[in-house]
Parts: sequence; C-alpha cells; structure tokens
Amino acid sequence: TANPMAAPEVLGVTGGAALGYAATVFLIPAPGPLALALGAGLGGALALTALTALALRADLAPARLLLAGLVIGAFASSVLAAIMASSDPRAWVVLGWLAGSTAQVTPAGAAVLAALALIFLAALLAAARWLEILPLGAPVSRALGLPLTPLRLTLILSAGLATGAASLLVGPVSFIGLMAPQLARSLGLVRAASFVTGSWLIGALLMCIAAFGARTATFPYDLPLGLVATLVGAPWLFLTLLRRTAA
Repeated sequence: TANPMAAPEVLGVTGGAALGYAATVFLIPAPGPLALALGAGLGGALALTALTALALRADLAPARLLLAGLVIGAFASSVLAAIMASSDPRAWVVLGWLAGSTAQVTPAGAAVLAALALIFLAALLAAARWLEILPLGAPVSRALGLPLTPLRLTLILSAGLATGAASLLVGPVSFIGLMAPQLARSLGLVRAASFVTGSWLIGALLMCIAAFGARTATFPYDLPLGLVATLVGAPWLFLTLLRRTAA
C-alpha cells in the first residue's frame, strides 16, 4: 500500500468476519463452533472479494485500496454498534468474540493456525526480492520486470486470508498488525527478509504475552486479548520510537 500506517484490519477483512460471526449468532439457533467459524470465514471472504473487485477496477491504487478497506470496516463497526445497543442477550456472545480470546482454541486449531503462519512466512521470504523492489515505485518495478498487478493482488489476498484465519480462532485482535512491523523497523530490520521475519516473531511474542496476561491477570476471569496486547505493545512501541527520535 506504500503506507507505513496500514495494518491488516485496515483491509476490512476483520470487519467482514465480525459481521459474518454476528449474522451466524442471530440467524442460527444455538450455533456450534464450526458454524461460527464458517460464518466468520464467509463474512471475511465476502469483504475480501468486495475489496479485490474494487482494487482491480481502480488498478490497485494504494490510496483507493485503503479507503475501500476503511469504508468496509466503518460499515461493520456501525452495524456491530447497533447490535451492541440492542437488549438482545445474543449481543453478549458477539461482544465476547469481538473482545478476542484464546479460551476456545483447541490444540488442533492452534496447530493449524501455526502451520498457516509458517506457510505465509515462507511465501513472503520466497518473495523477498519482490518486496525489496515494490517500495521503489510502479515505474521502477515494471522496468525491472515485476508483474505488478498480479503481485499486488496476491499480496492483498494473502494478507486478507491470513487476517481472516487468525480472526476465526481468536477474534479481531487489533493493533498487533500495526505494532509488530513498526517495532521490527525501529529495531533496524529494514531489508525485506529480516523485516518480515522480525515482524512475524514480534507479533507472535506479543500474542503469547497477551494470551498469558489475559488468563492470569484477573484469574479465573479472562481479560480481552486485544486489550492486553495493546497494553503490552503500545508502551513498548512508544518508548522505542522515543529513544530512536532522541538518538
């Protein structure tokens, strides 16, 4: 996107997954974990499809891509706010998922998600040369032989699928996708391969710390995973940026 402040949730996939989850809760009596996962996955897929269709029409212009993602996210937030304002007890089920939690994650589900994370990391490392060239701009990328439109589309789809897969199990944990890359860059990881690997490891570390804190800080009650992740990562990012600015 050529925007350092862009994060996975900006693509609108998280909002689409949340709407799919809410629709499943309200339309299916006593939905099980599989139905909820499929509903959230379908919602994320529909949001990603809409974003991709618009991106292709707009020739994948980064500004329009981000704007479209923000529109999808804003629409989802409005609908979810209306649901939360209702007195329906099912809204609390949706609210619990929106808060983010690993309480319902099984060992099999965690293993599948870990395998997907490793696959996406390997794919990004294989495309490290392309990721080095893309920030140089469209004219330079085309001159060096990069298939710009298919490459950008593949990266968008990969980011959307990875975001949707994570949201299915732990809910929409915001801010991690923004903090981890910023922390990696502040640590001096600027080359594509080291930057991607560093972001991956820092994101995983933040999620592990957040999951541990969410389960132990107010035991036997779980805190929202996204809240703990932000409480852990935000001061770290702020202090790192402060030291870098002072230097």
